Amino acid sequence: MDNNSVIKSQGELEIQSEAEAEAYESYVNAALEDGQTEKKSVQRNYATVLTEGDIRELMEIDIQSVSDFTSLSKAEATLLLSHLRWDVDDIREQWSADAQIVRESVGLLELDPLSDDNEYFCGACGKSDPHKNFASVSCGHRICTFCWTSHINKIISEKPSAEWNLWLKCPVRIGLHASCPASVGRDMIERFASREAKFKYNQYLLIRTYVENRKTMKWHPIPGSRCAIDLSPDSGNASVSCLRLVRFCWKCREDAHSPVDCKTAAKWLLENAVPCPTCKLSILRNQDNSLKMKCLPCNYDFCWYCRLDWIEHLGDSYTCNFYAVSSDQSEIMSESDPNRYEDCYEDWSSNELLMQKAEANLPKLDFAIQDLSNTQLENISQLKFILEAGLQIIECRRVLKWTYVYGYYLREDEVGKQNLLKDTQERLKKFVENLNHCLVTNLEPFRYEEEPSEDFKAFRIKLTELTSLTRNHYENVVKDIENGLASVVSDGEASGSGRNHDD
Repeated sequence: MDNNSVIKSQGELEIQSEAEAEAYESYVNAALEDGQTEKKSVQRNYATVLTEGDIRELMEIDIQSVSDFTSLSKAEATLLLSHLRWDVDDIREQWSADAQIVRESVGLLELDPLSDDNEYFCGACGKSDPHKNFASVSCGHRICTFCWTSHINKIISEKPSAEWNLWLKCPVRIGLHASCPASVGRDMIERFASREAKFKYNQYLLIRTYVENRKTMKWHPIPGSRCAIDLSPDSGNASVSCLRLVRFCWKCREDAHSPVDCKTAAKWLLENAVPCPTCKLSILRNQDNSLKMKCLPCNYDFCWYCRLDWIEHLGDSYTCNFYAVSSDQSEIMSESDPNRYEDCYEDWSSNELLMQKAEANLPKLDFAIQDLSNTQLENISQLKFILEAGLQIIECRRVLKWTYVYGYYLREDEVGKQNLLKDTQERLKKFVENLNHCLVTNLEPFRYEEEPSEDFKAFRIKLTELTSLTRNHYENVVKDIENGLASVVSDGEASGSGRNHDD
């Protein structure tokens, strides 16, 4: 593997590579245009990518829901939600139990309105002004527009965003030390905050807290991304996909690593990959043990050991003068059995390369589907079996890659598990190779047929069956390893149940 191999650092929720996304999205859109299917029927348990606009829409739905239920204004409902972790169900329950306690806890007071005089005195600075230059929150204290502007902008610019709800209160002092407990809502921010302060308020207090308090949402792990991922509640912990993003683990937000757990994956990546010093994406160590690393997304060259810019690196391609360490990775990884590590890493990296090759083939499959829709099957949704085969190959290579990591960390005395794992790996490899041969070799001739072919019907049946058989075995492999190869009765002995996954 060369230094252009980038781990798409992200995971138990698995998100597609760009090639996978474009190919599958093309198929989905074409199917929708044909009017033959609904998007949800072809999404294969997809997660949803949420842009900032999508998040705002979901927020507004929750705000309207709380406003309707409580008879509060939308600004007051927003205040309620931001204080109570955006939990609509919990707010409904608390409000039904005692609305007054809820109001007081978030600073939504219910006071009698003050007299409507022609001239007011500001409760903050004491100056008088015409009543049109004053505004109040739920407490009714009259504050001039200058004081509101100064007060709100000062808090947002100087206080940590996590404390804004504590400080965004009416500025009137009650007694020597206490401040008025009435909260400042979204309507006052929109009216008095500067453009920069409004942006910060909407980004951090509203949008960020909305995503971070949702159990089914997480921010995309790539630094600088402003997208969130929404995993539907009925998806469980199964591997799911979404359009247009890379794959990552829902739990640890690292490279998709099923069937090994997050701790094992982190240990392996720590020993075999380093984060790019600029964009933080994990970069695989070169197979030839060269120290020069290249991050393709940000085009940055740096040293594996010292992490400095390659221009500043002291040494050659295999030594670093900042660290007196051996360039032999096998000695670092496994002094007791370097050959075992080298074999594992070779299997891991070869499946990584085969996975990347399968990903690169997806656009070609998309072109093939377009060609075949003109000759073999007009309904493009009936050709989805081709893309499903390609996606299944990618998934199998991904899982195979991590099974070798699982095997590397098995204890030496776990002979039974080691033998069962090797047998499982070989059989899954055979399934994948057969599926790949059928897809790559047998598909191509049909692209140049000018008329519908009976042979294509036979090919469709064969490829569909091979995909199903491969998927079943793939799922069994994941299940068995996640269960710790429990079918092994004792060291050195594998039970028959470990061999019942032949399809």
